Amino acid sequence: MLKKQKSSILNNEKGMAVFEMIPILVVIVLFVNFSLGFFGAIHTGILNSIASRNYAFETFNNRSNLNYFRNKGQVDLSYQYATIGMRVHGTNSEKSVGKSGNPPWTATSRLIDFMSFEKRAADQVGTDKGTHQKVREVPDGRNTTVGVNPIWIKTAYGICLNAKCGT
Repeated sequence: MLKKQKSSILNNEKGMAVFEMIPILVVIVLFVNFSLGFFGAIHTGILNSIASRNYAFETFNNRSNLNYFRNKGQVDLSYQYATIGMRVHGTNSEKSVGKSGNPPWTATSRLIDFMSFEKRAADQVGTDKGTHQKVREVPDGRNTTVGVNPIWIKTAYGICLNAKCGT
């Protein structure tokens, strides 16, 4: 009769699949996290584009002369666009809704991650006017000073009223 050998606990391969699944689950959670975040950002961009285009077509209203804001009723000459040479319509951030007066035209911000696992660049650096001005500064061909989370979405539709537009 053959003698049964004792198997070492180190040679036992039962339960090793659990240790292999932990990194795979982490990757899947991160993939779902960023998929939901990018879906929200893209969805916001599409909705803002629809809103801007709708407002532009509503105010243009198939008119041949777009120099004035409206052509119904009494024409207010303070809304005259001939000096600017263009008309631009866009969407404002939902954070500025309900503010009295003339709120600034700020971009909508969306997070690219659905659940936060660490402190974001915007929380560390801030989102003040000075930070926004640094976005277009590109030293040495690459901008490494401004974070990308949250992203900014600003949609606008416009039309030139004369040949001087854009020059």
